[in-house]
Amino acid sequence: MYSIGVFTTEQSLRYIMRIDKEMRTYSNITYLPYSSLEHLEFLYEKNANQFDGLLFSGSYPYKIIVKKYNNLLKPFTYFNITDRDYYKLIARLAVQKPQLDFSRVYFDRPEIPVDFASIFNKPDMPLLGTAPIDWETIDAVEWYKPLREYYRQVWDSGKADLLVTRFGSMEEYFNQNQIRHEFLYPSAESMIETFRGLIMQLSAVAMHDSAACIGLVGTAHAMTEAQRTALSAQLQTCNKQFGMPFLIYEHGNHYELTTNIAVLKEMSQQYTTCPVMTFLQNNLDFLVCVGWGCSNNVIDAHRNAQRAIKEAFLRKGSAAFIVTADNVIIGPLSSVRRISYTDSPNQHLSNLSKSLSVSPLYLSKIISVLNQKGSDTLSAEELAFFLNVTTRSASRILSKLEAGGAATVQYNRQLNLRGRPAKIYKILFQKLT
Repeated sequence: MYSIGVFTTEQSLRYIMRIDKEMRTYSNITYLPYSSLEHLEFLYEKNANQFDGLLFSGSYPYKIIVKKYNNLLKPFTYFNITDRDYYKLIARLAVQKPQLDFSRVYFDRPEIPVDFASIFNKPDMPLLGTAPIDWETIDAVEWYKPLREYYRQVWDSGKADLLVTRFGSMEEYFNQNQIRHEFLYPSAESMIETFRGLIMQLSAVAMHDSAACIGLVGTAHAMTEAQRTALSAQLQTCNKQFGMPFLIYEHGNHYELTTNIAVLKEMSQQYTTCPVMTFLQNNLDFLVCVGWGCSNNVIDAHRNAQRAIKEAFLRKGSAAFIVTADNVIIGPLSSVRRISYTDSPNQHLSNLSKSLSVSPLYLSKIISVLNQKGSDTLSAEELAFFLNVTTRSASRILSKLEAGGAATVQYNRQLNLRGRPAKIYKILFQKLT
């Protein structure tokens, strides 16, 4: 059985215990309740390496740990609030407090889309706010101070009769200051789904020591809050549609997907397509890119994912790339332009690069283009198409190959009535390989 350490506040522990029996069916559980964020960091440093996997009671303690330690070397996840958890709480409040005026109820702005407009008429719309937490600069010691001040301001404004928040650590403060409140916790169903995702991840690691796979999903520029919310929601929907094959969590300006190579190979039809990107293209009104990284360990897989999404960002529009464990770059996926190449050339290509004055990367890409075509002929237009460069740049590359004896002009082809005939080059494949 797997050993899992659960980092949680005392308040959240009461709710997590609802699924204790379910979790112990698959793992040995150790609860690590913390009383402050300094205490959380202490417990993490002392205990994290003792477990197969880590589980956090919410996204906020997870963010604190990631901010300080950057990479978590153990498989992990956290319990998150779903839209159905909001709907269940609203329904409960409506039944238990029939006189409650929801226009005077404050909700922390959800991290996931919640369609309040479909429940409330505009005059009855609850108050929505965002706690002022800057994850880039916040110190664990100071984390609660701006949060308390913020809730104090909301309550003192006189606009709210009830505060609904995810921060269970605020209970003592609310009670001391006689602030009426409700805490929003993940449902038992949501927590069980999250826990099973962690077990799946641990199983993948156990069965495939070298099967780590990380996906990064994001935009070339910083996302707006609306875009971030929409992307998060569509990723969750996509994951459910594919049978929950990966864990999802926010990481900087993108979302991170954790799975294993076996799942990725099956999903991508042996590294040829990217159904995640296709799904997002069909359901978002802005462009996103996807980068998959594979390796023998999570750290290198993450590094490869960063290389892959950087390559995707160089494309116009949405694109997806994979960097495999043996350093092969494949992409763009789901495209006729898809090629496979390496940016770590062998000694032969390195030497050839010097004599031809063509970069080893371009030489590796040209070899892949020829393999993709099943032909040894190339025009500048074809090369530009596959390499994502201008026709002029592709023409210069081919001219250098010709000058260096690695290509010859086989014939000229007239593409239209005007302009010069296009040169069709025969690449002397044996020289490149």
